[in-house]
Amino acid sequence: MCQKCQQTIVPVVSQVCPECGKLSENGKYHQKCSKDKAIKGVICAAYFEEGPVREMIHNLKYNSVTELAEPLGKLMAEVLRDNFKLQILNFKSNSNDKNFNIKNSLKIENLKLLITWVPLHWRRQAQRGYNQSELLARGIGERIGLEVKNILVKKKSTKRQAELSGEKRRKNLKSVFQLKNGVDLSNLGNLRNLVFIIVDDVCATGSTLNECGRVLKRAGAKEVWGLVVCRG
Repeated sequence: MCQKCQQTIVPVVSQVCPECGKLSENGKYHQKCSKDKAIKGVICAAYFEEGPVREMIHNLKYNSVTELAEPLGKLMAEVLRDNFKLQILNFKSNSNDKNFNIKNSLKIENLKLLITWVPLHWRRQAQRGYNQSELLARGIGERIGLEVKNILVKKKSTKRQAELSGEKRRKNLKSVFQLKNGVDLSNLGNLRNLVFIIVDDVCATGSTLNECGRVLKRAGAKEVWGLVVCRG
């Protein structure tokens, strides 16, 4: 990435509800939009239609330009830091401590934030040679010091989500994700305090993130959030 191209990336400053598209703090689903949703919201890093982001994602995903995971991961780490800090504070909304901050909230609430990613079916990952969402997730975790865990698998090959719309997207992914064999979330910490961030490259309807989130919630996670480069 040259400096000129980097400067044309437009980061998302104001997050919106993934369902209705109206402004929402931290990309959280509005109450009326949250029915049947397994995740609390989706944090988006940049605008898909602005600058080189669309081309960057395409080249990262399909042309093996894995170096692009670094600038995209950096952007995602920054937006996660800026937005999720507010969400962490919300876990102790009744606090009167004026010095309450991320460090204090983690200490007081004993929350454990973990990053994971949307898995590919093993056959597709073998063809591609990597999972772009995993590259992004590991870069984000390294940059801001959060633990990254490989805990989900896609047990069934499905049609590409980009080829489908609406209800067909949801049906396409129903029950195709599961925990990896041998994974027990209780081994990662107190289930009442586990908060997961699921990383993906693009979010359209949120079906993929919600299906992954459903698996984690059923396994006992306290909360699950999505983090993407952009909405497509």
